[in-house]
Amino acid sequence: MKRLIVLLPLLLLVASPSLAAQGPTGPQKPWVNPFNPDSFNPQPDDGGGGGGGSTDDPVLPGLPTPPGDAGTPPAPFTPAAPAPGVRGASGRLSGSGQAGTTLVPDSRSISGSVSGGLVVDRWETWWETNKFDFISLHRLEDLPSSTQGNLDETSTERLRRLRRVRELLRGQVTPIVHQLTGADDPAVRASAIVALGKLGGDEMVDRATSLLRDGSFEVRRSAMLALGVLDNARASYLLMNIAADSSSGRKLMGSSGVTSEERGTALLAATLRDGISARNLLQLLLDERDDLPLQVLAAACDAAGLLGDARLLKPLAELARDTKLPEYVRSSATTALGRLGESAAVPTLLELLDSRQEPRRAAAAALGYVAHDGMHHVITRLARVLKEETDGPTRHFAAISLGRLGGPAARRALLESFSDPSSDMRPWLALALGLCERRNPDGTLTPLLLERAAKEKNLETRSAYLIALGLTRDPRALDILSEELEKGPTLSAGQAALALGLSGQPGALAPLRNSLETQNNPTVLRQAALGLGVLGDGAAIPDLLELVRTTSNPYVASFASLGIAFMGDEDAIGPLLETIEKQGPRGVTTSFATAAIGQLFDEDRRPALSRLAAGDNYLARPDATSRLLALGF
Repeated sequence: MKRLIVLLPLLLLVASPSLAAQGPTGPQKPWVNPFNPDSFNPQPDDGGGGGGGSTDDPVLPGLPTPPGDAGTPPAPFTPAAPAPGVRGASGRLSGSGQAGTTLVPDSRSISGSVSGGLVVDRWETWWETNKFDFISLHRLEDLPSSTQGNLDETSTERLRRLRRVRELLRGQVTPIVHQLTGADDPAVRASAIVALGKLGGDEMVDRATSLLRDGSFEVRRSAMLALGVLDNARASYLLMNIAADSSSGRKLMGSSGVTSEERGTALLAATLRDGISARNLLQLLLDERDDLPLQVLAAACDAAGLLGDARLLKPLAELARDTKLPEYVRSSATTALGRLGESAAVPTLLELLDSRQEPRRAAAAALGYVAHDGMHHVITRLARVLKEETDGPTRHFAAISLGRLGGPAARRALLESFSDPSSDMRPWLALALGLCERRNPDGTLTPLLLERAAKEKNLETRSAYLIALGLTRDPRALDILSEELEKGPTLSAGQAALALGLSGQPGALAPLRNSLETQNNPTVLRQAALGLGVLGDGAAIPDLLELVRTTSNPYVASFASLGIAFMGDEDAIGPLLETIEKQGPRGVTTSFATAAIGQLFDEDRRPALSRLAAGDNYLARPDATSRLLALGF
């Protein structure tokens, strides 16, 4: 660890952060996850950074503080009117000692967010944390599009459009979102600071830094996330000081010591945009791992996987094999091997299929990321897992990996298991076959899925068949999906709506638009709005705008806003600002509208935290990963 003390200041970019004043305090409202509205997150709100770090941990040289007070709270909330011409309107805690917290995603969440409770191994859990592997969102810089393809736009028209968007960003969007970071509602503050990070700009760093001392747990974590998504050298430097529990990091958090969970959160946030400073620190932490708290080590593994750096393969493989470590740490290291995307990790992952429970589960999931359909020895091994493995989650993850790999050999293995599957395997095999068809379409799997879906009596399993049919992108699935959306129970109707969006078929537009007028169930309306957003046809924007204006349900209005944001269409800017102006700086609708603005201007084609959720063994996540994902953004 002495090596870390000497080298870290040389590896991190020199910066001049200012320590901002504490954000709004006082009585806090229950946290409402903007991507999971039906339950608030029961995370502790201890009113400060908490002193969990050891005073014996390394201390880095203090950060210089420039003159000036960057922590001055924003002016009272006074939103500007939209600009002229803009349209308005059965789980378990895993490992030993410091076990990782495991939380379960709500089946209706947007970005794989998690809500309170122990994880139950259901297909919905996997789907909600992995679906953005199969969804590519439209962005503002893209050509306008529909399900028929990109629309015509000359280079001159495109330049004018993007110039208009930039002017709106500077003149209205950024000032309004900045003001919302001073709202008295913690959910609004959290949404606003993450959105501000996505809007970009070096000047955002000071405001995010000031909220590291906020009285709300979720706002503090959101401030770290905002610093991570900024992709800014100075922001990365601040996160690295928190991760190292340096004296400067403690000052930033307003604490005598940084907790293990906070250190892990800082590491994870810093790797979401692939920062060079984060890579260097992670290499050092993994090399000096004997001196790290186990929770920090597990989070460091998760963070290392996000970087995709082959140089981290060796230390991660050593950690995954280390039988002296708790299972949840080994599971995180195993997941990271998959996320590196290096085929050189395959032998280690195959070896780990014979390991203890949590690393075995993680290996079954990770092989789908690093193998390919020509690796017949991998497919044979995963097929054997389907037949012989006694642990359910390991079998489930193996099926998904075969689906990810695709190709004739994986298809044969899945079809063999699907000939007479156990009840727990039916939804997983259906999803795997949908993934197979999506990866290597030949039209042979859709009829089988249609036949099984028509006969399936179990509502949850039937819902999995619907998602699988959407994944195939086969127009033959449109009839059953449309009928289920119109007449099915709430659960299956909602999944049918999303499946129609996944299909990418022009024929999916009409039933989804029609459902906005005919459906009364808020859950189905929310999923229909998301389905339209995933489908990405701008023809539905007027319908979603009308839904935002007319619905009395704040969650429906909010999901409609997010659906528009997923389309990456500039016409969403005015209505979102109008919604904020109407609702004021508090409440669920403003939280969602602010999150939607961040998503709309985000350059990434997936929500910020979806990479952190995808491909892991969600039954054994470290605390930092679970709590960061619980924010939902």
